[in-house]
Amino acid sequence: MKMRLNYYKVLGCNKDSTQEEIKHAYHRRLLQFHPDKNDAVDIQEFHDVKEAWRVLGYPQCRKKYDAACKQEQLEEQDSPVYARLTPHELEESALEDTLFYRCRCGENYFIERQALRKKNTVLQVMCDGCTLIIIVET
Repeated sequence: MKMRLNYYKVLGCNKDSTQEEIKHAYHRRLLQFHPDKNDAVDIQEFHDVKEAWRVLGYPQCRKKYDAACKQEQLEEQDSPVYARLTPHELEESALEDTLFYRCRCGENYFIERQALRKKNTVLQVMCDGCTLIIIVET
């Protein structure tokens, strides 16, 4: 699998940065890696900064990039991941103290409320009808 360049790291910002913060980071990196401003830089770093801006500098392109990165992250999991969720995205079940999430196969993922009480954990839940899993982050 081809590992894509992390444009956020290239610009020195993160996924949660605003467009304005990304713009400032771009200008800062552009000056830092510009071959006319600094003889010791690798020209590839300068080109990487420009490429990162072509994607992150435009909200629609950024949204597509973020979606592609998320998909790559999901595909890196050992089992096929159907979704990455938070507890509030789960629904109440008819079973006592149990929540569920519907799978695309039509069956359900069941998780006991007790498992969601511990904070800052990642739970992998198997579907009752297929091999897909969901990841629930508390």
